[in-house]
Amino acid sequence: MKPTLRTTVAADGTLLAFRVQGQGPAIVFTNGYTTTADYFSDLIQRLQRRATLITWDLKGHGDSGPARSPEGVTIEAAVDDLRRVMDAANVQTATLAAFSMGCQIILEAWRHIPQRIDALIPMLGMGGKPFDTLVHPRVGPLLYHVLKRGQRAGTLAMRAAWLGTRLPTTHALNKLSGMIGPEVSRDQMRGFYDHFKRIHGPSWAAMGVAAQRHSALDLLHTIEKPTLVVSGGRDLFTPAHLSRDLADAIPGAEHLHIPRATHAGLFEYPDLIGDRFTRFLLDRNLILPAE
Repeated sequence: MKPTLRTTVAADGTLLAFRVQGQGPAIVFTNGYTTTADYFSDLIQRLQRRATLITWDLKGHGDSGPARSPEGVTIEAAVDDLRRVMDAANVQTATLAAFSMGCQIILEAWRHIPQRIDALIPMLGMGGKPFDTLVHPRVGPLLYHVLKRGQRAGTLAMRAAWLGTRLPTTHALNKLSGMIGPEVSRDQMRGFYDHFKRIHGPSWAAMGVAAQRHSALDLLHTIEKPTLVVSGGRDLFTPAHLSRDLADAIPGAEHLHIPRATHAGLFEYPDLIGDRFTRFLLDRNLILPAE
């Protein structure tokens, strides 16, 4: 059954969209930059009878409203958005799982709301400054320079990105470039491609600038909750060595490294990631036993 769309209000007045399904210990899934909860669909299917599952949309993404100011899209503001979603869902503590830029948000949450965290699962993401290594040392900084040009640049870039996804060759080129693995179908990525039309360009641009200015690396050695880091050996957005550094810096963290996974690893290796994700939580009584 599809969960009902619910809303709460961010500190700046932006309407935040979220969904709740299932029962048991809570898991909150935080999306990446430009993505929606489609990336977590296999995990949600696997866990929907074993936990309370919460997904939410970043400002300017999905069903959430555009940010009302640049301050509303900082990583710190996103942590407050996450807290408000948990409050609205009547969840006191939860496992925080995230993909890509969402990893910065859940790691930063350790600074602001550690008492609300049961465990952390950052997947295919880093602790800060994502444009330093995005695709290529020259490509990431160039995109960051575009984002810094402001609202109009963000709107034009997002419009161009959406039009690009309409081309019949785009998916094949993404495979050839190594952005996604050869086994990922266009149908699997359809939600991601279609979402570009809905993203609010100015919010997207400001969020990218804020993410590049943020780092949670100073927190890693202080994290006291169970942590599972997932990395991909062919990830062009989060090079594997950054995830390895993340896992090494967090006391007692587990690390699932998938040598052939790209940034689309959640689509490429759903069973491998799902099995480890499930076992990690089950061993800590953070999901219900299988029926």
